[in-house]
Amino acid sequence: MPTTFLKSLAVLALLAAAPAARAQAQNYSPIRVDLTVFGAYAAADANAYGFGVALEPKFNVTDHLAVGLRLEGSGFVTQEVKVGSTTSQARVSQGARAVTAVSAKGDYYLTTSWARPFVGLGLGFYRIGAASQSVEAGSGTASVVQSAAAFKGFGAAPQVGLNLGGFRLAATYHAIFGGDLVMVTQAVGALPVKTKLAKNFVAFEIGGTFGGGRRD
Repeated sequence: MPTTFLKSLAVLALLAAAPAARAQAQNYSPIRVDLTVFGAYAAADANAYGFGVALEPKFNVTDHLAVGLRLEGSGFVTQEVKVGSTTSQARVSQGARAVTAVSAKGDYYLTTSWARPFVGLGLGFYRIGAASQSVEAGSGTASVVQSAAAFKGFGAAPQVGLNLGGFRLAATYHAIFGGDLVMVTQAVGALPVKTKLAKNFVAFEIGGTFGGGRRD
């Protein structure tokens, strides 16, 4: 993991710790852990659908503010990508992508009641790896398609959600900075074709909260 990322994460941790040194939640236990699973969608030249899991250990700085980390991993399946030529037709029928992220995370809760709507923001480091392969015959010939792509960089993840006691719902948009993720597809008997894949994706989360409940 890049040194610059570690330094940035340390700065964010210090900023989070500063208010925590002066105060902590009056009505809630200090430590909470949010665990969710999610379905995700990414739109680009080749749309992708996926699922994943996120773990968020956090500290209740006040009754409304919790800060900590978000650790997540997800996998995506890409829709077919066609590669055409004058004599054959190749098709990428299977594709997979893995996304991992480590972020500093903060949540702001709008109420202190049983139903607690909140807004959140994560800032961190993402890794993406993608690969696909298929074999298909066309116009009397067999075409072999092989593709690969990789990316790593920073991103932001704004979030809105609702805690109902220990039950948690959220929607998160992952905006990953940097250039496009491009997959180069090479088919036998055809010119290489570049396909843009989406780095950004939206996730719909469901899960629970452990700890951090009201003291009374």
